[in-house]
Amino acid sequence: MKLTRCLLWPLAILLLVVARTVPAADLFYLGQKIPDIQKPWSSRDYHQLVEALQKVDSTQANALPRRSGEFTGPIYQRMVSEENFRPQLNIYAPLELRQNEARELLFQLKELMRLYFDFHAAQQPYGAEALGLMTYSLRQQAVLFTLTTEFWMTLSQPEQSNPVRLQGLQDTKEAAAMLTSSALDYLGLTKQFGREDLALYAAELSKQLPELFVHLNAEVRPQVLARIQELTQKHPYSEVRASMNELLPVLVAIQADVEKQLAMPAAEKPAAKKLDLSAP
Repeated sequence: MKLTRCLLWPLAILLLVVARTVPAADLFYLGQKIPDIQKPWSSRDYHQLVEALQKVDSTQANALPRRSGEFTGPIYQRMVSEENFRPQLNIYAPLELRQNEARELLFQLKELMRLYFDFHAAQQPYGAEALGLMTYSLRQQAVLFTLTTEFWMTLSQPEQSNPVRLQGLQDTKEAAAMLTSSALDYLGLTKQFGREDLALYAAELSKQLPELFVHLNAEVRPQVLARIQELTQKHPYSEVRASMNELLPVLVAIQADVEKQLAMPAAEKPAAKKLDLSAP
């Protein structure tokens, strides 16, 4: 019996309702269980993915999810999805938990990059994917800085002067400086990465770097500007030079604004009024 057109819509709606009530089925990639790609991933999900892909990579060559592809593309796109940051930026969740989540997720991204980067190879087997994870890590580092700044503003003046607090902030800034330096280093690896991969990476980098640049230490920002200035002139690929030329004035403007803010005198708190205890 053939269903008429008028019966198809009720059937489709019924199937949709049933599908929504059924729990998500376990997802496997080459025999290894991986997280549900239909919802944002937490650091725990990334940890599960890292363990699964480590097993896959140890038994099969060139089998990690690719940036594009009918089957592996959706997995990789979830790896670098902006939706994964939403729980960290949820202002209704405890700030300390969100900070810890951001740090742990950044660590898991580093473990993922260990899988995707192979610097013993003459040509990177996962060039586009590895560089995509690098720009995503920059975004995660920027989110961590946003949370760190938010936390810092909740501290009292004595707490902000606490050596332990100051060292923690300094460590975060140094980690960001190292990540930024590494991100720029990859632009020079023209023998290991294809031209198209580096061109796409440079374009993504020009969008992500400003958000992190503003948080770098005062002595690091001029160094980053100098490196980008050099890339605009000396990089062998015109596409990379073009992206760096777009990025440079944005960072120069940020640097000028930061210097202007630092040059402004700190606002003095009004002196407390003395209590008048004299007789009326």
